[in-house]
Amino acid sequence: MLKTCLRIAAAIAVSAAFLWVAGPALSTDRYMPGAVDFEQPLPELQRVATDAAARASASAHHGEGPVLFRSAAVEAPKRFDLVGIGGEMGNYEVRVRSGDDPWSEWIELGDGSPLYTGGSDQVQVRSRSPKPLDGRLHYVNVSGDTTTAGGLLNDVRGAINSAVISAVGTADAVAASPKPEFIQRSEWGADAARGGCQPRVKPEYGKVKAVAVHHTVSVNDYSESEVPGIVLGICRYHRNGNGWNDIGYNALVDRFGNVYEGRAGGMAKPVVGAQAEGYNAQTAGIATIANHEQIKPATAEKHGLIEYLAWRLDKAHVPALGRTTLKSAGGDTTIAPAGHKVRVGHILGHRDLDSTECPGTHLYDKLPAIKRSTQGRIDTYAGSSGGGGSGDGGGGGGTGPRG
Repeated sequence: MLKTCLRIAAAIAVSAAFLWVAGPALSTDRYMPGAVDFEQPLPELQRVATDAAARASASAHHGEGPVLFRSAAVEAPKRFDLVGIGGEMGNYEVRVRSGDDPWSEWIELGDGSPLYTGGSDQVQVRSRSPKPLDGRLHYVNVSGDTTTAGGLLNDVRGAINSAVISAVGTADAVAASPKPEFIQRSEWGADAARGGCQPRVKPEYGKVKAVAVHHTVSVNDYSESEVPGIVLGICRYHRNGNGWNDIGYNALVDRFGNVYEGRAGGMAKPVVGAQAEGYNAQTAGIATIANHEQIKPATAEKHGLIEYLAWRLDKAHVPALGRTTLKSAGGDTTIAPAGHKVRVGHILGHRDLDSTECPGTHLYDKLPAIKRSTQGRIDTYAGSSGGGGSGDGGGGGGTGPRG
């Protein structure tokens, strides 16, 4: 413990020196700029397809068919880092740009998830659904300044976070799959009194019979120093834009393999999240910070994912291989209606339970190999699940509304 304290003290001293060089006015406190949320009405989307195209879209598979509706370019009230239609669980597409830069490509969103853009001031929305979209555009700025994004302050924050995080170990002292070195909620800004993301109410608890894997549909070329802000922004969007209690996921992993603590309530406890509508009380959820419709998961990212999966399933006495039965509580996006039972793997993609493309084709295709590697890790550490058992236990139905 003493060595750990000394390492933390040394890390803070290095960080403080860095801050003094960067600007004495920042003092020696760890810099974590408060996030800011703001909204504006989504303008009416104009129909851009013929009646025949609309009929074809109605019978098309998810994510296919012609674009039926599109908005004009929307100038945001302030510069933003994340954007989406607050509370919208259906699928739609957005693109963004900054100033006179070219537009980004169109990115499909759904499941109440925002898009992390890394600093933009315009957005455009389109939809392939026969039902026109309405609602409010919900923005989050996590850079600490709603007129600029990124820059030196994010670099300062990243330098300090990296120094402190690397000095803190959180491994379990038991003969089971080791606990990942989670980057804790306090370290990504959730506990900040101003601009943080504290839960609305106390957490609820269920039973972990399986783990649902997601992707956040973020840009794929973010830096390591940006990630605390990305997680904070997702949390604030889930909480303030969707009206959920807290961030939806129990954990997140970035492309560098760092694992982040998600929803509050205790990482080792079966905290009910908002990761799989209709099944939230029977599952845990982890999201990769990436868009895996576009790219394959990085090696470090897969390693972080496997570390969490092995630890979380081992804590629940559930093997990585094998299948279990979940009972649907219903919902707008669930594949199975309320009361119906579904048979799924102990490690599953979000699309196995709800109507979505999540966690992206490139990650979903890797899940069989990830399952095998996760079981290998459990077996290596002589975990309590040991590769046997079905994982079929009691456990209640999923929560009805997400959040």
